[in-house]
Amino acid sequence: MPRAENGIWYDRAGSGEPVVLLHQGVVDSRIWSPVIPALAERFDVIAYDQRGYGRSEGWDGPYSHVDDLVGVLDEAGIARAALVGPSRGGRIALEAAVAQPERVTKLALLGSGLPGHPVQIEGTPEQEARWEAAEARGDLAEMAELDMEFWAPLGADEELRAMFLENAEASNADDPAVPVEPPVAARMDEIRVPTLVITGDHDVPAINEVGDVLERGIAGAQRLVVAKADHMIQWRSPEQVSAALIAFLDD
Repeated sequence: MPRAENGIWYDRAGSGEPVVLLHQGVVDSRIWSPVIPALAERFDVIAYDQRGYGRSEGWDGPYSHVDDLVGVLDEAGIARAALVGPSRGGRIALEAAVAQPERVTKLALLGSGLPGHPVQIEGTPEQEARWEAAEARGDLAEMAELDMEFWAPLGADEELRAMFLENAEASNADDPAVPVEPPVAARMDEIRVPTLVITGDHDVPAINEVGDVLERGIAGAQRLVVAKADHMIQWRSPEQVSAALIAFLDD
């Protein structure tokens, strides 16, 4: 499979208008495997593993999420693309939309974070105690289990569990990525591309509150709430997410 000059691994399928799929910060690009076949019937779909995740190279110092994304676009010969980002991937998509607006045609944000917007996320006292103990002994497997309890409360099948476990080191490391400044939360009025905000009704409340902020803050943003979906929205409801994305991207 292709690898950009910056060491970022990506896969490509289909033909049509370019669409880039980013992933949550606890898994890798395989999280999109239930959705890619439907999207690839209409679009040129790029899915990549963020730095340190999946098959991409790790970091050895400060780097830029936006530069990594642009490097993939350049390697693939794509001038402009729609960005589809859940959670951490949504943060990256938003940063790209304000830092490199000429490279972005549309935004679809699924259970997205928002750079510069504080999010208070806490587990139960028992989960907090388990996390502190696991972190103290460097138990990545236990940390992945706790991540699954929190971000995938509807359950994890074998493939989803493998993604959490295999990416636990990256997801629990101190990421030296340099953020875009000023942060996106203070610049949402700069986002002028069509935007779709998707949230899951079983996601953590703080993430769904970010969805409310994005819907209010980005001019013309559309909103969709997916029933029976936690933070792994595209894994839980691939048919509904595929249909929503196709309708939005085709419009």
